Amino acid sequence: MSNWRPTASLQNLQQRAELLNRTRDFFSQRNVLEVETPLACSHTVTEPNIDSYKITADELRYLQTSPEYAMKRLLAAGAPDIFQICKSFRVGEQGALHNPEFTIIEWYRHGFCLQQIMRETVDLILELLSDECASINIEYISYYDLTEKALGVSLQSLSCGEIKDLVRQSNLMQQFDMSLAQCIDFLFSHKVQPSMNARSVTVVFHYPAAQAALSKLDDKNQAIADRFEVFYKGIELANGYVELLDPEQQIKRFENDQLIRKTHDLTKVEIDQRLIEALEQGLPKCAGVAVGFDRVMMLAVGASSLAEVISFDWSNA
Repeated sequence: MSNWRPTASLQNLQQRAELLNRTRDFFSQRNVLEVETPLACSHTVTEPNIDSYKITADELRYLQTSPEYAMKRLLAAGAPDIFQICKSFRVGEQGALHNPEFTIIEWYRHGFCLQQIMRETVDLILELLSDECASINIEYISYYDLTEKALGVSLQSLSCGEIKDLVRQSNLMQQFDMSLAQCIDFLFSHKVQPSMNARSVTVVFHYPAAQAALSKLDDKNQAIADRFEVFYKGIELANGYVELLDPEQQIKRFENDQLIRKTHDLTKVEIDQRLIEALEQGLPKCAGVAVGFDRVMMLAVGASSLAEVISFDWSNA
């Protein structure tokens, strides 16, 4: 017999509505405009670690994995500071901390540097978690300092082969067929995240240039990117960038994604030319960040899985 009942309690749904109201108040007080962009678009991300749902009723469309591309097109067209609360979708991401359909808070601020967007992200997360904990420590630490502290060795000092050996030595993999970038991600998620102080919100910044994604490289050190992530109790809550403005650099990164996809026999994904045209038109200097609202909500009410804070999870949607 199927279970028709919601997975979240009424109390959690009421708390969810309260936190959504607080989010809108947070941005309203900062004069950030709320926008909506399409959930089904003609293109999607090229990132090798992300798969998109397809809609093929009339023409091929993709359910968006994030509203980033469309929001940048708004900025290039002259939009002021903007934010959005929307659904996003990713194939195969299901578990206590993942649901294939999830809610994102994403926003963009004109002229913000890395320090400014990190501080504002922490401000929002603390606002949403204020009922869970009256006082939370904040720790800012660079990616390489954190990984060296957790692994006991600097990733910057290791060759590609030595980094792959570290993964092999972990005895956590049944099979080994990963790129260097995937090895670094594996070490971070399995060795570094569990080592974080559970009592602190940890802001990790200056990721390796190879993981820059859509962020610009640091002005003084092109080996690191102006990208950051925020963690609490070992759970990733936010991912933000000072945005890359150069369309040629962005095309090269997308083409590299396509090469990785081809090497690993993944579905080919075409580059979103509308985003590239927007970058060519001129994306203003800005910083943007995405916060996983469902995960914040889970921590805010002390739940152990996302199913407890969304009305119907993937299994009974």
